[in-house]
Amino acid sequence: MYTTRWHLKILAIILTVVIVLPVVGFGANPSRPGEVTASGIIKKQGITTYMYGTHVLLDEKGKTLYALRSDNIDLNKYINRKVTVKGYLVTGYPIDSGPNYLNIKFIE
Repeated sequence: MYTTRWHLKILAIILTVVIVLPVVGFGANPSRPGEVTASGIIKKQGITTYMYGTHVLLDEKGKTLYALRSDNIDLNKYINRKVTVKGYLVTGYPIDSGPNYLNIKFIE
């Protein structure tokens, strides 16, 4: 009888993990896969080993968080400004040890 209760508890834990974790998705938004919100300072992209993106988003220490592009926003207007950007990861990146590539749709 003790073994049966133990098995039921284990089964309940396994079912909880199998059912709840995919629904929770570790913070992912299943309706918008690849959507990213990040804050930092926008700089013009210089010469790099990876050579994609027109701009970069840097953290407060100057580390590159994302290579950036935008189809609808002039990123030059935000150079050297601290911003929060929202966009989507570009598939197929990063390459050549570069950062993730973000297509910006909104800046605040």
